[in-house]
Amino acid sequence: MTKPTDHLSLYRRFRPQRFGEVVGQDLIVATLRRAVAGGRLGHAYLLSGQRGVGKTSVARILARAANCLSPEDGEPCNRCESCQRILQGLALDVVEIDGASNRGVDQIRRLREEVAYVPAGSRYKVYIIDEVHMLTGEAFNALLKTLEEPPPHVLFIFATTEPHKVPATVISRCQAFEFQPIAEDAIAQVLVTVAQREGIALAPTAAELIARRSRGALRDALVVLDQLGHAGEVTEEAVVDLLGLPPLSLVDGFLEALVGRDADQALAIVADLSTRGRDLALFLEEAASRARDRIIAGEAALIPLAQRLIELRGELGRAFSRRLHLEVAIVGLCGPPRAGAGEPRSPGPVREAEPPPSAPPPSERDREPREALQEAMPPRPETWEAMLQAVLDERVAVAAFLAPAEVMWADGLLTVRLPPDCGYHYESLLEPAVRDYVEATAHKFFAPLLAVQFVWAGAHPKPSLEEGARILAKAVEGRILGEGDDGSK
Repeated sequence: MTKPTDHLSLYRRFRPQRFGEVVGQDLIVATLRRAVAGGRLGHAYLLSGQRGVGKTSVARILARAANCLSPEDGEPCNRCESCQRILQGLALDVVEIDGASNRGVDQIRRLREEVAYVPAGSRYKVYIIDEVHMLTGEAFNALLKTLEEPPPHVLFIFATTEPHKVPATVISRCQAFEFQPIAEDAIAQVLVTVAQREGIALAPTAAELIARRSRGALRDALVVLDQLGHAGEVTEEAVVDLLGLPPLSLVDGFLEALVGRDADQALAIVADLSTRGRDLALFLEEAASRARDRIIAGEAALIPLAQRLIELRGELGRAFSRRLHLEVAIVGLCGPPRAGAGEPRSPGPVREAEPPPSAPPPSERDREPREALQEAMPPRPETWEAMLQAVLDERVAVAAFLAPAEVMWADGLLTVRLPPDCGYHYESLLEPAVRDYVEATAHKFFAPLLAVQFVWAGAHPKPSLEEGARILAKAVEGRILGEGDDGSK
């Protein structure tokens, strides 16, 4: 009966086995090869860098090279008994430790006791500690004594994604190497080579897209190729679907909307992405990356926009609502939308709209506010936009409440009318502190201004009796008297 072999993922099958196979870290592997070939190995190495760039692979290659019986110019031969034992995970003298799971001082004390014993058949006893920054302070202190006076037969190799969390006293006793993110073209070339060996049909554009989205991590790129390779040909469309990336046409449409100050179209794209559960932060990254490509192609006008997109991507991580934060930023870049925020247009191609059905005649209850708005004149667009921008700079949430409003200004009264689906905006603007802030800001842009009136086109478009009295009192510079108040104060 044959024993079935376990399926290994691509990144494990194509893990580099020699220094010469490591991608994108030429200076580091050349230095380590010379150290092995010259017999000048240090007692401790610290390998730092982002995930998926080869730190653990280099640590294992170094462990084999240090103990190889027939090294080849600093490279492990991978054929001798020592190399084979290490490759098969049977070597007692090469110990891999997960720093996240063995971070306590007790584990490090046991390690200190073990290093005193000579290797069981190898030249070096090698300890590879991955994610070493996860060790506790007490564990680092316990390890420090061994690093200060290490036995000659012990080799420590530390790997970490966060070297700033490793104590300086430990770093100073190690030879430190910082691994760089792997270049996109190098990752794409590896993907093409692996796909050819595995018989996977890989489109060049798909390889480039996977390489770009892996952000310098070759392992992440191989994982994506492994996932898609089982479903047939790996196309750019398949990569987009798997990673949740927005289509290029949608990204270009968003950039064109921002450049053309078309808030309606930009807001519609954001609304569509949110409805489909797409990651807005990822969308902004793609938009900034696409703007960068177009700038390099000669569209210098996109430089300020690209800078703002990059800033906005950083702000989203701190935003309590990513969609709200992005929508307010769009309003700040483009000005208020022509349609209400709750009436987004389709992000697809613009088609001639059908005439809307005739609205029923207004009831007596809401006839008066509508007629008042029709008699009033809208303010100059740039004046309202300037006020919105000022509010946005100071209080983002208030700007979001004001963004979908229609504004009329007549006889010193600024009327801010919210659409039917913006009841929450209306209630929020009626909060005393918010209302006072809006009125104070409006006085800086509209003159002469007596008062600001908030109107909601929902179930209760008429201002309440209390709100009407407040507006009237403010217009005549009076005040509202309560029951029992004789007005003497």
